[in-house]
Amino acid sequence: MKKTIFCLLALVIAVTTASAQRLIAYQNYGTSWKDNPLNEMVSTVNKPNGYIYRLREEVHRRLFPALKETEGLELYISEQIDIGWLTFYRLPAGDEKYDFVVVIWDNNNKPLHIVNLCDVTLNRYCEVQDVRWDADTHHLLFNMACPSYAEMIDYKGSKLYCYDVEKQRIVWETDYLVSNDIFILNDKYVFCSYGFTSEKKFLYMLDKFTGEVYSKIPMVYKVEYLELKKVNGRELLYVVDYNDALYAFTVSNKPAPKKTTKRK
Repeated sequence: MKKTIFCLLALVIAVTTASAQRLIAYQNYGTSWKDNPLNEMVSTVNKPNGYIYRLREEVHRRLFPALKETEGLELYISEQIDIGWLTFYRLPAGDEKYDFVVVIWDNNNKPLHIVNLCDVTLNRYCEVQDVRWDADTHHLLFNMACPSYAEMIDYKGSKLYCYDVEKQRIVWETDYLVSNDIFILNDKYVFCSYGFTSEKKFLYMLDKFTGEVYSKIPMVYKVEYLELKKVNGRELLYVVDYNDALYAFTVSNKPAPKKTTKRK
């Protein structure tokens, strides 16, 4: 009898968890997707230097004035945004120290905002592996990822941050072990992942405005690439993992389940 009750309880929990997810498994294309027309479904638009690289790189042929805040740093990302340009500087990838600076420029090469990501997070032991500008909110999103095994830094790494450049404050930040490598966003959500070798691996869907976790989906291998596409009126999230397998998830906009408060 007890075994039956336990099984029923486990089933209820599993169904409830699945119904609360905002990312719904749609298709597993396996590792052969590159050898057929499905290859056209995924580009490298979110990692111009190739989706297998940990840090995306895209430097346009544009000269920016020298700044003392970026002296000695290398330019890794230079991309046009709604108010001008975003540039991302860091010490060379092989350097034992970390220093990461983002500069937001207007179209006349005037620096509007200079943000040292190590200073605002009080973190100089993790690596920024992706950084993005949100044109809707004019917030800067970036992660501070574990540079190696998480246990080496007591699992205190791989957070995703949302930073208000105008007010110079962190709007929200996730728990540890939520974001390393690539993340992307749309008008409502942020899609990110965490994974490294033998550690547990998850795909996340977050509220872009609060950082609240809407989905946490276990993955077999670390996520290497993410891309959103509209297919037949449906928004799909395409995911490529470390084993070169391609997955697709339906992005659900259903309301989040209401939270209930226990009465005393």
